[in-house]
Amino acid sequence: MIKKAILSILLILGYTAGITAQQSISETEKLASLGKIYGFLKYYHPEVAKGEFDWDQQCIAQLPKVLKATDKNALSKVYSDWIQSLGKIKKCRKCDTQEDYFDKNFDLSWTQDPRLFTTELSETLTYIENNRNQKKSFYAAKERVGKIKITNEPNYKNFEYPEEAYRLLGLFKYWNIIEYFYPYKYLTDQNWDAVLIEMIPKIKEAANKEAYQLAIKELIAKLDDAHAWVNFSNQSQKYLPLQLSHLENKAVVSGFYNDSLAKLNKLKLGDVILKVNGKDFAKEAEKNLKYVSGSNTNNKIKRAYIYTLNGSEDQVVLTIEREGKRQQLPVNRYDFRDFEYWNTPQVKSKSFDENVGYINMARLKGEDVEAVFESFENKKAIIIDLRNYPAFIYKRCTRYLNSEKRDFTKIYTPSLGYPSRFQFKKPLQTNSSNKAFKGKIIVLVNESTMSRAEFTAMAFQTADNVVTVGNQTAGADGDVVRFEYLGGFQTAMSGNGVVYPDGTESQRNGVKIDIEVKPTIDGLRAGRDEVLEKALEIAKQ
Repeated sequence: MIKKAILSILLILGYTAGITAQQSISETEKLASLGKIYGFLKYYHPEVAKGEFDWDQQCIAQLPKVLKATDKNALSKVYSDWIQSLGKIKKCRKCDTQEDYFDKNFDLSWTQDPRLFTTELSETLTYIENNRNQKKSFYAAKERVGKIKITNEPNYKNFEYPEEAYRLLGLFKYWNIIEYFYPYKYLTDQNWDAVLIEMIPKIKEAANKEAYQLAIKELIAKLDDAHAWVNFSNQSQKYLPLQLSHLENKAVVSGFYNDSLAKLNKLKLGDVILKVNGKDFAKEAEKNLKYVSGSNTNNKIKRAYIYTLNGSEDQVVLTIEREGKRQQLPVNRYDFRDFEYWNTPQVKSKSFDENVGYINMARLKGEDVEAVFESFENKKAIIIDLRNYPAFIYKRCTRYLNSEKRDFTKIYTPSLGYPSRFQFKKPLQTNSSNKAFKGKIIVLVNESTMSRAEFTAMAFQTADNVVTVGNQTAGADGDVVRFEYLGGFQTAMSGNGVVYPDGTESQRNGVKIDIEVKPTIDGLRAGRDEVLEKALEIAKQ
């Protein structure tokens, strides 16, 4: 009997311990729940959205209460009391309106997590969702083109390395802007909820300014967006006068920001960088990958190369491979303005021969369009080079490319009335005319084709007789949104979603390519433009 009694007690204790273990919530999970509740109420609760609360201080005030909560009942009571203090929410008559949303970013399932929240709290959160703010929001507005504008955020100065509570607040603010207004959240490699869980301890435990700012860089890089970046006020970067590409799994000099300075530093096209200041360059770049923003692997690697070479010192020593031999080059760094890159003389348009014309979109202006296209009307082919950043003149150009108007993209923009949901705008169309070119149109793209250039390429790809030649573009489309990370740090992200009319995503993938041509190291060393060579071959077929 005694043995049976002891066994029963042990079983009961084991069961109780199991239940307790199941109900325990880690500190990181509690902080993550606070970050989510803070953002949800900020953008959904009608009273909070008026801006009449000092919302950041409200979050700071809840922090110790949340950390003291020992289980979901205690945690839910903290949130229920907080919500109750905000005032009553009236029934929303507009919120039942059925609309056609782009919903790949939308997920409020966390509000129904039975491990973190009681049934009563989950029901309250659902009620807020169903009766959400429909009036003007104090914290967010929309620009004319549809992208979000972050408004009325408190001005935090001298916060380069704030105390722990404000480091967490900065993370919560940023995480929620992405959660509710970033159009490509669904395309990130890492689930955005998982990002919050991962970054809380890194931000919380950052021991100094350098560690804190590296953690912010890592956070922003998780957007997998070449439009995403952050600038810190203490940064003073200098640059080498070279452009790098990731070719044949190597870091290769593929161009120059200033030919004279490149020559002064004895740099040549096709140089392969092996070491920087005696350290293996590939390994150093790999360490930095998590700190650089980029939309696809090639884009990230290229940016990691640049990140690794930039710095505050005036000079670095590169170990390069050239013509099968290694040699060391001391190379100077410069302020980017010293390159006068945008003033470099470049051809606007030219004829290769009587049959083939060429347009460099980097130099073509609106007032040039008519004359240039009309000068090529008797050609058999026109090569349009978009391996650059063009003026916003795609519509003028398509008048000479399309015999009829055609849809070339669909854009979806964030909804303020239902945050984290997006709405499609009317598809954008090209222009058209009876002056449309009758021959071949060959569009050139590569890793430098980004954002507006990709948007322009999508429009040109609707031409009557077109082929796209080159290699994977940057994969960052849509208007850029600039806002501040807590502390006055300037940051950015893509603001509108852009897809082809058939739904194909240009974000991360880059634009569609008909004939892929990748430059080679040997080609660079020989001074060849292999993408252009292929275009000329097609033009003459």
